[in-house]
Amino acid sequence: MYPNPYQNTNPSAGGYSYPPPSTQAQQQQQQPHVYTAAPNSYPVPAGAPATPMYPPSATSGYPPHTAYQPSTSYAPPASNAYPGGMMYPPPVPQHGSPGYAPPASTGPYSAPPVQSPYGAPPAGHPMPQAMTVPNQYGQPPQNVMSPPFSPVPTMPPQQQHYQQPPTAHSATFGFQCGPLLRYQNVDIHQGNWLGSVMMVSKPEAHGQPAPVLTWSDGRSHPQQVTAQAIDGYKQSIFWRFGLVIPQDPQGTKKITYSINGGPNYWFFVAGRSESFRWMFYSCNGFSSATDSVAIGGANPLWNDALAKHTEHPYHVMIGGGDQLYCDSLLNEPEMKEWLALTPISNREKSPCHPHWTTAIEQYYFNRYCSWFSQGTYGQALAAIPTINMWDDHDTIDGFGSYPESTQKSATLSTIGAVSRRFYLLFQHHTTPALVPHHGFFSAGVGENILTSLGPSTSVLVLDARSERTKNVVCSDQTYDLAFSKMYQEIPQGTRHLLVQIGVPIAYPRLVFAENLMGSVGNVLGNIAGAKNVVNKLNGEPELLDDLNDHWTAKAHKAERNKFITRLQNFANDRKIRVTFISGDVHCAGVGRFTAKVSPPEKDPQLMYQVISSAIVNEPPPEGVIKLLHFQDKVHILDGRVKTYEDMYPIFTQDVDGSSLQMDKLLPRRNYSHGHFNHHTGGLEVTIFAENVRGGPEHTPGGDRGTKGYSIHVPRLEA
Repeated sequence: MYPNPYQNTNPSAGGYSYPPPSTQAQQQQQQPHVYTAAPNSYPVPAGAPATPMYPPSATSGYPPHTAYQPSTSYAPPASNAYPGGMMYPPPVPQHGSPGYAPPASTGPYSAPPVQSPYGAPPAGHPMPQAMTVPNQYGQPPQNVMSPPFSPVPTMPPQQQHYQQPPTAHSATFGFQCGPLLRYQNVDIHQGNWLGSVMMVSKPEAHGQPAPVLTWSDGRSHPQQVTAQAIDGYKQSIFWRFGLVIPQDPQGTKKITYSINGGPNYWFFVAGRSESFRWMFYSCNGFSSATDSVAIGGANPLWNDALAKHTEHPYHVMIGGGDQLYCDSLLNEPEMKEWLALTPISNREKSPCHPHWTTAIEQYYFNRYCSWFSQGTYGQALAAIPTINMWDDHDTIDGFGSYPESTQKSATLSTIGAVSRRFYLLFQHHTTPALVPHHGFFSAGVGENILTSLGPSTSVLVLDARSERTKNVVCSDQTYDLAFSKMYQEIPQGTRHLLVQIGVPIAYPRLVFAENLMGSVGNVLGNIAGAKNVVNKLNGEPELLDDLNDHWTAKAHKAERNKFITRLQNFANDRKIRVTFISGDVHCAGVGRFTAKVSPPEKDPQLMYQVISSAIVNEPPPEGVIKLLHFQDKVHILDGRVKTYEDMYPIFTQDVDGSSLQMDKLLPRRNYSHGHFNHHTGGLEVTIFAENVRGGPEHTPGGDRGTKGYSIHVPRLEA
């Protein structure tokens, strides 16, 4: 655990205090100083280092065997190249700085009366046209500035005062990736939506003035935001536009934006009294052994999701991990040099040579630029603001669950540090130095998020990867800090808390397979028909790292049960229903914790686990699903109140209407969405499963649509 210089100065909000007063002094003695500034506030932390070190001096998930320093040839632009003489690295942001939102207070939510359950979402937008996917893994796209959408449509009658912005194109600034939208939070008192847009410039644009983003809601004068350069790779610059957009008092409004007079894009901001419509997805890429053409490519479910977005816009989409797959890093020539070192102990002792580091940086930069610009997914990133959390494939398969000697090797440590650098840039529009100012909290390692999805729902996005080892998912300090923020900062009136964790916490056990694979190796690999049953990095069974990743693994059982119990206690204390959303396992399902109290609205132990995976990757073979159903049974968790855990039989029919005996897990590509029901106080969640694994993409009939499976999550009554 590396020391964090930031001091917690937050007072309790809303009359809740965690830990209890009797234990606060003891907790303060045991825990390191941590930064816990309230969401949406941007103070300069007391004691912050003048020049934050990259990466941090030590981490658990990213061991400090070597001190990774970016090896690129990026040179800061001349002081007169940008308005105001912008510096690189950028200074710690102040209130009103370009690219940063003003401070916002936290506390009990006070909003105008609800006029409509869902506001008045615009309708009639044409389906975005799918882009082709000509680029190979690791190759940056050649032209990502072509308009991903058809021209701005005519607004519906209730918004005919909307004035369409000009559609002039500008060739003066070339972009290699973007635009990428990110949602951060809402200022509940000022009624402002806070977020950002990220663009990555092409090398030939180096030295040009900072780009300018123009946005309009069609009602007020268009606003302009000048970008801030927050990082660079070689001659490409990462440009961040900070957005502060007033919410409509009643319902959803459309925001149209363009950069340097280029193509028009748009997204939707929820009204001040409106709960967000959210989408959730995971496993957005292909494993190395997957025949992507045979299963229809990457676009079909993204086409389906954007069609639904056209009918009823999503205000945010939550990426539950594996937003891209970086396993092919090991196919790079420099990584093959490393893997060729034998025995494995030599690989673990080897330094990470400079040309290896250069290759690792080049790979992640190109991989992100390519994958985040292609196909319908690239369109979605420009049209729906994101909240993301990484999992192992965002770095490399199984990262964090390897033996300590492998995990702390110089080369794997460098892989972790480089992947974190580009993960923060592309998925969060930030850097390690700027993380405290962009809506994250940390107990020393990792970047966690607690944010609002409107007046009724909040979401905790827990970083279950940065601190992960074979024996730990998150540290005690991270849990304590997360619960402290939940008690203090979730507004009064909140009815639901989504807890996003990459790997499902309620899922059938595979303890017998874990035991067998620890000794004989390839049992589950043979069941799954895996082509590669031995891991390249450490010679262990290929799927053992997946088993070690699971919350239900023996090494994580005590940590898991404690986390569940603390969430149930929180639900009972605050009368907020807790629901898990997870991916990782390449099938759909719903787990359930319950005390079997009737009616369910009186049961604070009731927590559903929505499993939605994968939106792109291939489902597991039927043999694995049979095995998981065979292992499913009711488990009992002894906490404050005895809790029963099982899988919920939601899939009584397959997508074609035929009956299913295995009704708890569905091996179809899928994604999900949800919204708060103002009439019942519950949460409505639907999993959309692909109808067939049909035909190559871009062929007539290649997209077959989805079938929805819905679940109602009841409110929790006082």
